[in-house]
Amino acid sequence: MSKVIAWIKLIRFQNLTIIILTQILIKFCLINIFIDNYILDDYYFLLYLIALIFIVAGGYIINDIFDVKTDIVNKKKIIVDKVINKSIALKTYYLLNIIGLTSGFYLSYLLKEIMFSFIFLFFVVSLFKYSKKYKKSFIIGNLLVSFLTALSIINITIFDIIINRTLKNGDIMIIKIILAYSIFSFIITLIREIIKDLEDKEGDLKINAQTLAIKLGVGITKRITLVLVVLTMLGIIYFQYFQYSIINSIFEYDILIWGCNNISFAYVSLIQIIFLLLCWKIKSAYKKENFYFISQILKLIMILGILSIPLFTFLHIN
Repeated sequence: MSKVIAWIKLIRFQNLTIIILTQILIKFCLINIFIDNYILDDYYFLLYLIALIFIVAGGYIINDIFDVKTDIVNKKKIIVDKVINKSIALKTYYLLNIIGLTSGFYLSYLLKEIMFSFIFLFFVVSLFKYSKKYKKSFIIGNLLVSFLTALSIINITIFDIIINRTLKNGDIMIIKIILAYSIFSFIITLIREIIKDLEDKEGDLKINAQTLAIKLGVGITKRITLVLVVLTMLGIIYFQYFQYSIINSIFEYDILIWGCNNISFAYVSLIQIIFLLLCWKIKSAYKKENFYFISQILKLIMILGILSIPLFTFLHIN
């Protein structure tokens, strides 16, 4: 493995790309289109993005630094200490966090909302604590990383809409839409984290980890993930009922019916079909590779969810 490829894998370039895409689509396909006086111009948004991405990249690095022994047991490809020197990885972690925090603090200063800078500090501390202490603990690590994923989505509304504003109905509706996406990302991330615990169960047993899969067993853990999947599907069914009601009504076409048309309904139905496949795969999974495949299905669902933002907006304004 070359050094370049190793660094790309270390900072989880694919995951960072998804995070960047999510932030850009929320900003330019929702906020900038439907909010009259948004706060973040292009320069401010760049500062926000730098802060978030550099801190998350640092979080991935510190995760791998603490995970060297675990990854050896779980027979994963080792990067830190094998391809990239641990000392260099640690220095890069500090550098990324310094850049991220500086950008976040500077943005908060420009917005005259210094207290908001502590949101970025919270990310740094939480990612460190997750990697060092909570990752292999019973459910806490799963909940923490899911919460941080959801926070990274809802966070932009704090900086771009809520600051110094008297919220109007249109603003509140956009906040509700973004909140719905953040809840969706929380649940999908939680399911994926639990599935990853099932995938790594054999190795985690050897390092005395206390994950859900180890404490409750594979069978019960699979049932928990199925319950979470079904609850998510029920939430989507509720949204589809709302879509169907709007499509078959004569309401005036405005922001209240964003995402409510035949194509959007079909798109959401496609996601539901994938969820049905997911249920079947979870129920029949028993090997490490089965759980890995399920994890990839969940990533696909997350990406399809993100891509619904530009699709629904395009259909709405056209």
